[in-house]
Amino acid sequence: MSDTETSPAAQAVHPYADLSSARKILLVATTFCSYMLFAVAWNWGDMYVTSLGFSASRTAVMTNAITLAQVLGSLVAANIIVKLGTRNAYTLAGALIIFGGVVSLTQAFPLVFFIRFVMGLGGALMVVMGSAIAAKVLAGRDLQVANGINSVAFNTGLAVAMTFGVRVFGRPVLGVLIAASLSLILLVVWLVISKMILRPEAPQEVAKDTSYTMADGFKEWFNWVFALAYTGLLSYYIVAFTFMDPSTIRWVVYAGIVGALSGTIVSARVEDRVKPIVVVWCGLAQVIAAAGVLAMSGHRLEILIGVILGIVIFFPMPFFVQTAFIRPGVTPRQIAVTFSIFWAVSYGGSVFIIMIFAWIADATGGLIPGTNIPASVAPMIFIVVAEASFLIGTYFIWRWFKKQQIFEDEEIAA
Repeated sequence: MSDTETSPAAQAVHPYADLSSARKILLVATTFCSYMLFAVAWNWGDMYVTSLGFSASRTAVMTNAITLAQVLGSLVAANIIVKLGTRNAYTLAGALIIFGGVVSLTQAFPLVFFIRFVMGLGGALMVVMGSAIAAKVLAGRDLQVANGINSVAFNTGLAVAMTFGVRVFGRPVLGVLIAASLSLILLVVWLVISKMILRPEAPQEVAKDTSYTMADGFKEWFNWVFALAYTGLLSYYIVAFTFMDPSTIRWVVYAGIVGALSGTIVSARVEDRVKPIVVVWCGLAQVIAAAGVLAMSGHRLEILIGVILGIVIFFPMPFFVQTAFIRPGVTPRQIAVTFSIFWAVSYGGSVFIIMIFAWIADATGGLIPGTNIPASVAPMIFIVVAEASFLIGTYFIWRWFKKQQIFEDEEIAA
């Protein structure tokens, strides 16, 4: 049975059921490109921070300016949607990302931290709202495909930033300004597209949306495990594109795009009951590949292992994201709360993991002069171990879904 399409929720009349395919594609493309440009702004902003010559700890603090903002933004995103409405809330997110371009005007540590924090806040709001918008407008296979595509938005942005970063290398201020300008263009596009597609939210719809609160979400076991599972993987990935050899990580990023798009296609054709176990096996492959990249550093097979790592990290992402949507009776409001908690907890955890990584790096030789690469292998071993949280967490999620299925089978038999 194709679970998502035949579920009672999918069979109900969807408020956007009459929306044309062209408009659906246009909406998904706009949210995808907007978040993709946030990744570009983050990466090129990192180039600017690197040019200021900070230590490993201070560089980590600058990265954590964004991750701390992701925590705060994720916690308040669901309520901001209620207060401002979907369209205005997403517009605010885009404006905050554009504000990140102001960092090019200063080299003062406190100001750089603040500006990066504000930009990260915009990114946090945008990623949570993107999930909420998809859940509001799309259903069934369309929703699965949109979730899969949006799951690779950040990685695509990194690929774009790394590919074209060589053109702005040595001129990081230019890179920051280009990223902000492109985000401004996308914000204007969003204002036009959202006006065409999103319908005014009735007061009774907003009132209904407040029935499931953040407090309710924090009481749910699934939300905690879902977020904590991703924490180690997110930390590893942030460390990878900030502190690892760009010549190898570039291939991880490129392969990740292929992996995520492949995962999107496959996940839309796989039964929901199979999705959690696919994620578990990929989680095991991630740990092995991450350790392989570390062990094969400098070897001719390093790039091949990097490609494998990129695929096994991003192939399961559409499956993983979908586990939040296939819970029995889940609503768009619950989805918004789940992803608010998801990003808040995972980014909050990554702040501590990245700082521990940086402390280990500083205590064991610091960074190789002229790069962000640690001189010692010790911090890299630590981050690979931290990455294993994805395998552990997704195993528990799989067991939870399996238990739910057993109960369903018992009810049918009775």
